[in-house]
Amino acid sequence: MKTLKSLLAGITLLFVCVAVNAKPANLKETKDDVIKTYIDDITKGKISDLNTIFDDDLEFDMQRGDNVNTWNKGQLLDYLKNNATADPSVKTTTTVTQDGDEASVVKVEFKYDSYTRIDTINLAHTDGWKIIKIKSEFK
Repeated sequence: MKTLKSLLAGITLLFVCVAVNAKPANLKETKDDVIKTYIDDITKGKISDLNTIFDDDLEFDMQRGDNVNTWNKGQLLDYLKNNATADPSVKTTTTVTQDGDEASVVKVEFKYDSYTRIDTINLAHTDGWKIIKIKSEFK
C-alpha cells in the first residue's frame, strides 16, 4: 500500500510538472517571440524551433554581391541543418521598420568578427505570427 501511494504521488507530481511547463494550445507566438526565436536559433546554430515560426510559403532571398539565391522553407531548413554553426561572439541589433496589427517588418543585424549579415524579416499575422519572407545580405 505504501508503494502504491508513493507511485501515485510520483505520477501526480510528474503530471503537475508537465502541466506547469506546457504552453496552452490557444496561446500564439507574439511578434517579439518569433523574432527572438529566430535570432536565438540562428546565433546558436540550431533549427529546432524554426519550423514552427516559418510560414509554409516562406521565401528566403540571400544576396551576396550581384548573386541572389531564392529558397523555400524546406530548402532553407535543409541548408541550415547542414550548415548551422554556433557563434557566441555574434552581436545582434534589431530595428522594427514597419509595425502593424497584421504585418510587420524587422531588420536584424548579425555582426560577426569579419562580416555583417543583415536580415530583413517580413512577418504576417494569419494563424498567429509567422515569418513569411527573409531577405539576407552580407557586408
